[in-house]
Amino acid sequence: MRIAIDFTAFIPQMTGIDTYMKQLVSNLAKVDRTNQYRIYHNHEDRRIFADNLPGNFSHRSLSARPRLLRLISQQGMLPVAASGWKADVVHSPSFIMPYLRGAARHVLTVHDMTSFSHPHCHIALRRSWLYRRMVLASIRRADVVVVPSQATRQAMFEFLPDLEPDRIHVTVPGIGDEFRPCDPASVRDVVTRRMLPEPYILYVGTLEPRKNIPALVEAYRRLVEAGAIKEYLVLAGKLGWGYEALLKQISVPALRGKVHLAGYVDQKDLPAVYAGARLFVYPSLHEGFGFPPLEAMACGVPVISSRSSSLAENLEGAAELVAPDDIAGLADAMQRLLTDDTLRAKRQGQGLEQARQYRWEQTARETVKSYQAAMEMAR
Repeated sequence: MRIAIDFTAFIPQMTGIDTYMKQLVSNLAKVDRTNQYRIYHNHEDRRIFADNLPGNFSHRSLSARPRLLRLISQQGMLPVAASGWKADVVHSPSFIMPYLRGAARHVLTVHDMTSFSHPHCHIALRRSWLYRRMVLASIRRADVVVVPSQATRQAMFEFLPDLEPDRIHVTVPGIGDEFRPCDPASVRDVVTRRMLPEPYILYVGTLEPRKNIPALVEAYRRLVEAGAIKEYLVLAGKLGWGYEALLKQISVPALRGKVHLAGYVDQKDLPAVYAGARLFVYPSLHEGFGFPPLEAMACGVPVISSRSSSLAENLEGAAELVAPDDIAGLADAMQRLLTDDTLRAKRQGQGLEQARQYRWEQTARETVKSYQAAMEMAR
């Protein structure tokens, strides 16, 4: 097969979708030396693929990073380029596929359905009529739709109940090998260089409404005011949107000097930042997959997360799970994991075992099966 992959949605300050895209290409290169691949990327990302792809992979600059240019390239230039290369399969790994199909079969990755189930938690673009119409049209028109969890598959059928079930493939992402228990000296170097207060509780992710960070801050405030906690709270991630209320929340007298905004943490430092934490808390309202809790587990950190969506699916039995709106339950779970050494050790061991089940090589192999399935549909 000749497989074209649209890489133009990638941004360097990686979120979960960008991690998926980069790891997928890297691991397809490891596990598949038979099929031919061409990666279409933004001009700014050309160096990512300069030296580390095998002979059955090639890459071409298709666009520049501004959103409008990427949309024009995706909808206009990608179909022409893929057709000129005689692609058998075009993979669109970020929600929307080209309107012009050409002769190729199409595989689409949809990471979550929260633009539909939780529109109030998204920026205006992603809750707009046009964007949601494009996503639904892409799902209907793709030959195979790849989703990262059973929760996302179920959510998709809630909004598109007439979809053919065999077109929806659950392909679970992996956790990178860089996420593992770290040498204490390297952890100390990173924590010191990034000026993180110690000891600390950690959250990692974009600071935006869907992540439910106000619930974490409120639970933390209650523990601070009760004198039940000595740890600082570190919020690591770029400012997304709708964060103004959060900034006001952490400025109250009880939390002054206790909550640290660490900003975006790059992949080089992230494992050590995880490993330096006494506890990782991820109270998100809804996730299509949810990388950070599993990454924290892989680094040997006990985890608290939400009993919802894919988080319950991925973390059950290895993390403390609390309903997203249960602030008292969240505060109780935090206090128990910080003070009960037996429970901490139990969750650390369970978390390490759980994280080992998520391997990118397997994600890549399952994705190749989706390409093959798309070709079978053509026949």
